[in-house]
Amino acid sequence: MKGHVLDANALYRFLMDQPGADIVEDLFKRARDSKTTLLLSVINWGEVYYNIAMKQGIPEAQAFMAEVRLLPISVINADEPVTELAAKFKAGYGLPYADCFAAAITGRANVLVTADVKDFKKVPWLQILPLPQHKP
Repeated sequence: MKGHVLDANALYRFLMDQPGADIVEDLFKRARDSKTTLLLSVINWGEVYYNIAMKQGIPEAQAFMAEVRLLPISVINADEPVTELAAKFKAGYGLPYADCFAAAITGRANVLVTADVKDFKKVPWLQILPLPQHKP
């Protein structure tokens, strides 16, 4: 199975059972079955925590993120090399800053799972697994 990186939007949709949650759930099942993990930047982990805390409260965010720890996810720290690469994405492509960390850990070898295709399409070589757009 090719490596997959979740951006904050992908994990949030999974947790909130929003459009595309089934795609992310399938990736979790495939990762579990192949004894691998999906990747998630610690910056994107924090973005999910923040969004849940703002909408539902800190206790709910803590509960959701405790469940995330049980999933086949490897949270990648924002060390200096990752942060430098994220800064290059920000400077070179103008991506939103947190998204730059998802792009940085995706690199050329992995596939980014996101609904924010418009932003990430600015990086021509980035492989993307798109999630459905929200319908108004």
